[in-house]
Amino acid sequence: MLLKMAMSALSVLFLLSSVSAQCLTANDSPGMMNPASKKALTDARFAFALDSLKKAALIETKDNIFYSPHSLHEALVLAYFGSRGTTEQKLKKSLHIPNDLSKIDLQRFYAFENVLKFTDNVTDYEYRSANRLWITDKKKLRECMLDFFGEQLEKTDFQTNPEAVRQRINNWVSNMTKGHIHDLIGPDSIDANTDLVLANAVYFKGLWKSRFDPANSKRDLFYSSGSQNSMVTFMRQKGNFNHLISEMLGAHILELPYKGDKISMYILLPPFASARSAGGVDQDSDQLRRLIERISTDEGSTELREILDFGVPPREVDVFLPKFTMERDLPLAALLSAMGAGELMTPSAADLRGFLQDGERSLHLGDGIHRARIEVTEEGTTAAGATALFSFRSGRPLQPAEFKANHPFVFFIYDRSMHTVLFSGIYRVPDSQQSNV
Repeated sequence: MLLKMAMSALSVLFLLSSVSAQCLTANDSPGMMNPASKKALTDARFAFALDSLKKAALIETKDNIFYSPHSLHEALVLAYFGSRGTTEQKLKKSLHIPNDLSKIDLQRFYAFENVLKFTDNVTDYEYRSANRLWITDKKKLRECMLDFFGEQLEKTDFQTNPEAVRQRINNWVSNMTKGHIHDLIGPDSIDANTDLVLANAVYFKGLWKSRFDPANSKRDLFYSSGSQNSMVTFMRQKGNFNHLISEMLGAHILELPYKGDKISMYILLPPFASARSAGGVDQDSDQLRRLIERISTDEGSTELREILDFGVPPREVDVFLPKFTMERDLPLAALLSAMGAGELMTPSAADLRGFLQDGERSLHLGDGIHRARIEVTEEGTTAAGATALFSFRSGRPLQPAEFKANHPFVFFIYDRSMHTVLFSGIYRVPDSQQSNV
């Protein structure tokens, strides 16, 4: 059965590659797929995740950040497939795709991963990711684009009742995220002039491999940046966890695996600074900024990637972690501009004619939104995210180690089997409702 399933997957992949080639490049008969392209594109996706976190942290310097790099990447890849000219060049650069890889390489990688979604039977946790394109039925699409995207692409009448289309898209997002992301696209965001909506939704729910006992949870101070300290509920447990101190990154790193051992939360905690320096510098913010800068360098990225992929030695650790819920919208237009892909959101400049037959005027995008929500409890984590693009150095601790996340930290939810950052965030300050729990 598994052999038949694998053969079917390869057959679908081959079929998709052959019918789509003439739409993606000028070469109707491309050579064999670059044998190193899978690793190169996986590396590119990881680089995109770190780059987007760095840019987001520069835009939002005080509040919490939470988003899904995977969801954002998937939505931009959809746009990249239909892009041409400078729009294509800038998207390729912002997605960190190597120059020597073509759209055919990316398309085969995309098709392969979509096949895996249907063949990977997972029972230890819930995970889903889906893409969808809604394109106006008033323009002629390339047949190979219809073949490539299949049920992911829906020809849509935006003109007759744009509000009904908006609700249908929002319902799709809500269904994919089990109601955690609702009303993603706001009222009047879609009108009769809309001709394209690109969306991705991702959902994850996992139970900790080692659950926290609610009886051990207690209230304590969380030291936010500056003097904004708050009482929050900390979950606590002592046990053997993968934990190390990275001198290169300047952070304590703790892995909290979910059942199944394929997906884990990683927390990167800079050294604690209890007060401002004599010059008035907020040392906690400065430590956090330095950490983000370090993981964005080639050396830091390599170190982080090795930690995420290969794990760290276990040791006895006393873990204190805030119990929290966070929902955030990402400033998508500003982020894409900072990453060099702002042209995509400029209707008069974006070139998306690759979706259409020759002679048709380009589709356009004018706005976008990314929203993500996470809930971390004693039982585990529920996280969901959706993206829509639419027109319009510290000392080593004593044994056992104490990992007390009572000041700002960076965190990732990482899928080791796919080498993918599903979600990332920066926890700087508890929400007001969390402080009152």
